[in-house]
Amino acid sequence: MYDAVIVGAGPGGATAAAFMARRGLRVLLLDREAFPRDKVCGDGVAGRSIEVMQRLGMIEPMLAAPHAGAWGVTFSGPYGDEVAVPFRQADPPAPPGFVCDRLTFDALVLDQAVKAGAEVWTEATVTGLLREGARIVGVRVRRGGSEVEVHAPLTVGADGAYSVVVRELGAAGVAGMDQLDERHYCAGLRWYWRGVTGIDEARPRYELHFVDEAIPGYFWIFPLGGGRANVGIGMLSAEIKKRDIQLKPLLEQMVAHPRFRERFVGAAPEGKIRGWGLPFGSKPRPMAGDGWLLVGDAASLIDPFTGEGIGHAMVSGEFAAEWAERAKAAQDFSAAFLGGYRRAVMAELGSGLRLSHAVQRLCRWKWLLNTVFRKAGRSEEVAHTLSVMFEDEAVRKKLVSPMFYLRLLAA
Repeated sequence: MYDAVIVGAGPGGATAAAFMARRGLRVLLLDREAFPRDKVCGDGVAGRSIEVMQRLGMIEPMLAAPHAGAWGVTFSGPYGDEVAVPFRQADPPAPPGFVCDRLTFDALVLDQAVKAGAEVWTEATVTGLLREGARIVGVRVRRGGSEVEVHAPLTVGADGAYSVVVRELGAAGVAGMDQLDERHYCAGLRWYWRGVTGIDEARPRYELHFVDEAIPGYFWIFPLGGGRANVGIGMLSAEIKKRDIQLKPLLEQMVAHPRFRERFVGAAPEGKIRGWGLPFGSKPRPMAGDGWLLVGDAASLIDPFTGEGIGHAMVSGEFAAEWAERAKAAQDFSAAFLGGYRRAVMAELGSGLRLSHAVQRLCRWKWLLNTVFRKAGRSEEVAHTLSVMFEDEAVRKKLVSPMFYLRLLAA
């Protein structure tokens, strides 16, 4: 018997487990994989991720692990205009953001859960949920060739876009648990490369390239350090279907594109192109019910503009720990009580998700994108707006304000 069982030991689940254990809860963290394990991702760690990492005490372990710092973003528009904007400076020696492969990063977060006292079962596959009437009271787990029942008054689904917990809740009749809404879902491809040139090794930056052929998606190059880079592309699933786009050939086309091909001369890919799905926070799933919570990608909390999901997963994981403690103290694991978790998450993330969805829709306007990036090279206001848009909602509001663009076009 545990106070909580968490399904999925990625950043959201491991963060929840670490904070629950620190609050004195008996928590079991489950994952079907053995760690360390890879996860297909853009590997960017910035914004809200850094805040939670600081509270977890993860900054020093991160600095000691293989990574690259991220000191800003380079944007380029569909007509080739390019601007490099710095992030606001973090306290030295930590950079304001990181690029770290998930093989490394997820193991670092999991280590915080283990150190806090969470019990961890890896290579443990959840096969179903345990119910008492409408209430979820634990999970069935296949582990080491046998199946066991794990009982807890709270079950946390942190098992990603293709969540088993979400599937089981949907099968049990919980509304809103559809696994794919193409209007609020992105397909992403990742391709590791070694030897990509044009990267500032002293102060690397994320690169987001809005190339004509890939809009409304974007092509990215994220430096990993040591001559390695995470190269990829993402696009809304509805757009892929509408235009009958083959994403893998499009990514290969971007690498060979006239704007980038010189940077890949002499470079070599590492492994195959791999893909994953990103459920956007423009349509979050229900996050709480009788005896259960959803965290991170399982709750559909990915930023609709940047595609960043790690930070929102960690933020929601920290809130899940708070509400697990509250529920235990009140001995109330009802949907009505745990609904406070959803309200807390949306109070923290909802405005930013709505703004990002609006910015995502603006990215369909190629001439507007190019104007923003061109003007950013000459306007301190525009450059500042781009540099802090990932972490400052007040500034991001400018990007959906007609007055901002009227001033921009008049300048």
